[in-house]
Amino acid sequence: MQFESFSFLVSLALACLVYWGIPSRRGIWRKYLLFILSYIFYSLFDWRFSFFLFFITILSYGCGKKLIQLNDTHIKQRKFIVGSYLTVSVSTLFLFKYLLFFVTTIAPFLHHFTATERLSSWRLLLPIGLSFYLFMSMSYVVDCYRRTIAKTPSLLNYAVYMSFFPHLVAGPIDRARLFIPQLEEKKYFQQELFISGLRQMLYGFFKKLVIADNLALIVSQVWNTYPQQNTFVILLGAMAYSVQIYADFSGYSDIAIGIGRLFGIEMMRNFSFPYFARTVAEFWRSWHISLTSWFTEYLYIPLGGSRRGTFRTILNTLIVFTLCGLWHGANWTFMVWGFLCGALFIPILLDGGKSKQKWKQTPVDFTFNNIVHMFTLFLAITICWVFFRSASVTQACELLGYMFNNLTVSSSVSVVTMVMPPVFFTLLLSFIGIEWKGRNENHGLDFVQKKSRFFRWTVYTLMIFSIFFYIQTEGGQFIYQNF
Repeated sequence: MQFESFSFLVSLALACLVYWGIPSRRGIWRKYLLFILSYIFYSLFDWRFSFFLFFITILSYGCGKKLIQLNDTHIKQRKFIVGSYLTVSVSTLFLFKYLLFFVTTIAPFLHHFTATERLSSWRLLLPIGLSFYLFMSMSYVVDCYRRTIAKTPSLLNYAVYMSFFPHLVAGPIDRARLFIPQLEEKKYFQQELFISGLRQMLYGFFKKLVIADNLALIVSQVWNTYPQQNTFVILLGAMAYSVQIYADFSGYSDIAIGIGRLFGIEMMRNFSFPYFARTVAEFWRSWHISLTSWFTEYLYIPLGGSRRGTFRTILNTLIVFTLCGLWHGANWTFMVWGFLCGALFIPILLDGGKSKQKWKQTPVDFTFNNIVHMFTLFLAITICWVFFRSASVTQACELLGYMFNNLTVSSSVSVVTMVMPPVFFTLLLSFIGIEWKGRNENHGLDFVQKKSRFFRWTVYTLMIFSIFFYIQTEGGQFIYQNF
């Protein structure tokens, strides 16, 4: 069931009525309701997935409970437990997501190994959201080992944390130490929080259904016909994908976080206007924050972070970003994308972070210097996104080759066709303006809460009408549901 489907929205409205209809003194009933609703939601994708999610939940909960019970005199036991669980999690991820990729990669070198042919035809059904909830469970077990979580939560609270339906399919990757305490509090209906959730959901739907899905038409056209296009059209298509993937994924995050607020739960922020960044460090502090911070906390710092000299810092950065790319999917394109994103850090690391500190002290205002750096970084990130979008590294390199060499070639697609009707182009510019106006808020549309009622409802009405007018009947699922 998709967030944007009518059946989901009706079901969500009914769920909210029942949830807040339960007296606050019966808080445990509310949690049982969230647990049941979450598993029903997940089972609608494939009922078999729910059993695997439950197994991971029980296993990680048991490991965390044992780690909390054991004192520091049982250090070997504690290391064994956390190591075993991490091994099981990584092996599970490898089995479902990467085994086929690994086998097909090494197959040319093992052409005499008959088992390779059998394995190459073996396809396992990838449980939706596996990468997200496995990372959530791993962070919980590691936090229990580090004593960041010192008290074992109830099994119900932990099960709700793992299965909470807004973030189950595509994040954000919440931390148990931040999420579970909210479940332990007695909750009362807060009108302001509820309205804030609806506002963020509306903005998320606008980004997904109006901006992302319509830009996808442009992107697909360019990727399917790039040998016949000139430099400008290809570049425009690549830039359109940069905006598309941001609007798509941040739109999903806005909807998920907004739904969480409808139930009185604050989820982890996932985006903070990344395309207004002036440096690559700023960008990655703002893009997919829950994943970036996960890799920083649970991989980059344990590898040594920036504490072991410049060379080691560069190496750690490249390792983390390459693995981050691999997390997105079993394809060389994702690994190359991750490596290139990591390589963009090298100039900052070589100058000892001086440029990073300089930009930290510079406000994000509409100045010539800021705009130049924003646009330059946007172009660099766009080049990286070409690999992310392409079916193969070869296709990505070909497209980039045509982008830089077809300056004089006439295009089979007109610029007018590329930007679509003037009304949509106006909406696209309005979207950029909303993002800029709300850049200091939790999300773009938050700035309207400080405006008059007439202004707020005018904006809401225009967004709702644009959604109904520009919705694509075959818009497809959110991009990150594939990961």
